[in-house]
Amino acid sequence: MSSGNINNKSAKKNIRFPHEIIEEIETFLEQEKIENPSANFSAWVLDACEQKLRKERRRRVSKD
Repeated sequence: MSSGNINNKSAKKNIRFPHEIIEEIETFLEQEKIENPSANFSAWVLDACEQKLRKERRRRVSKD
């Protein structure tokens, strides 16, 4: 059942980005859209988060 910001697959989170980071992401997105027209800001941020999570998991495993 869906209600507002949460459904069975995801949840919305609001986040503030410094203007400089937004501008840089949008610059890279413009270039990426040449090869991948469906590229968008949300997908770019999700990909960055997934990469960070993988890096942190590897770091923790190597500590153990």
